[in-house]
Amino acid sequence: MIKKIIATCMIALLAVILPFHVSHAQLFKDFSVRDEKELAKEFEILVKARLPIIEEPEIKLYVQSVVQKILTTAPPQPFNFETNVIYSPVLNAFATPGGYVCVFSGLLINIEDEDSLAGILAHEIAHVTQRHIASRIDRSKYLSIGTLVALVGAALAGGGEASGALIAGSVATTQAAMLSYNRDDESEADKFGLQYMLKAGYNPQGMAKAFQVLQNKSLGGGSDFPTYLSTHPNINARIATVNSFVRTLKPAHRFTLDNTKFIRAKSLAVAYYADMRFADNYFSGKKTAYDYMGLGIVARKRNQIKQAEEYLQKAVELAPDDFLMNRELGRFYFDVGEFSPARTYLEKAIRINPRDYMAIFFHARLLDSENQVLEAQREYEKVLKYAPEDGEVLNFYGRVLGRQGKEFDGYLQLALAEIYKNNEGRANSWLKRADNLASSSQEKERLKKAQNILAERKKYWK
Repeated sequence: MIKKIIATCMIALLAVILPFHVSHAQLFKDFSVRDEKELAKEFEILVKARLPIIEEPEIKLYVQSVVQKILTTAPPQPFNFETNVIYSPVLNAFATPGGYVCVFSGLLINIEDEDSLAGILAHEIAHVTQRHIASRIDRSKYLSIGTLVALVGAALAGGGEASGALIAGSVATTQAAMLSYNRDDESEADKFGLQYMLKAGYNPQGMAKAFQVLQNKSLGGGSDFPTYLSTHPNINARIATVNSFVRTLKPAHRFTLDNTKFIRAKSLAVAYYADMRFADNYFSGKKTAYDYMGLGIVARKRNQIKQAEEYLQKAVELAPDDFLMNRELGRFYFDVGEFSPARTYLEKAIRINPRDYMAIFFHARLLDSENQVLEAQREYEKVLKYAPEDGEVLNFYGRVLGRQGKEFDGYLQLALAEIYKNNEGRANSWLKRADNLASSSQEKERLKKAQNILAERKKYWK
């Protein structure tokens, strides 16, 4: 099942989303930039409605920064690229028309360096800048945006048994095939992706290294089989082409890359989102602060409290001025109910990096648990500036508002928390309570906005 996570989650929409309908306007309408933006937005809603999004800032912001670095070398685009990281062992990444980019945690966990990540992302971005799918859509004038969401999902996810069973015999079969990347698309995406990498200062060899990791993983099989290969065939030939491109570079061309941010992001991804046996192997045998941090997080997940504390303290000892080490030790102490040391390390982490919203979140929870509700409210609001759709944060925020007697606001935030957690029943329950309390026009407007967000997500829920 996991091997086909995109196929089962996205292509299944063909059975439930908007049916095909043809209007006279659509028959004569080009697929415009505005349509691309709408498609990207719908696809983002689809992904968030079906798949778990990682909000850890050291992972999310890092991947976003690599995307933005590559984009600075690409031609100006008429839309803003949005990037998310999905929690899944599958080795995959994709970018839709309109610039919605997704990277699966399985990819980040298995590749070796930032050059490799940049290689995959540059290739995916090149598909967008060269309008490979958008140009095909442009030639198919009679599809609704709703249908396009499912078809682009099919094209990006690959086929397989699940998708084949759902779309066989329908008009969608032909359209999904039309929207798939062909060999020329892949070659062009490699070509432009390599140029983007080179201009951004990345070693283009990273693309070949990433492809090789995916190839090796596919030969080994397993639950984290690289779905990426099902949509990006001819991998051996493409590795050879990349290597050939690298050989054309001048011998004096040198690449210097600080891999620290990649190591930080990967260490957290492995510690929190990889199989624990994989994590044990990854962190064992090395002696860096990241390794002790990772071992500490894994030990905490196993409820090995004393060992976790020792590992995390060692991480701080090795990197006393690294906010991440201090944050993770403070987070550990909060989780085990030792609030005094939790406060010490969380506040130190925030002093070092005032924008680390994960440290701010746990500091807010610490204040909340001590009934410092106004201070906790302000801290939650800081976090929500960075992560406005984090259901866990909204849940705590709503409750601290309610404890201050701000019932409408509290219920509304609890409703949004459940919407973003994709829990329709509980969302409706909180919305009903908020509705009973809404009196001012402003409150009714905010309630309506929340109801609209629910409606957007609901159409993609099973």
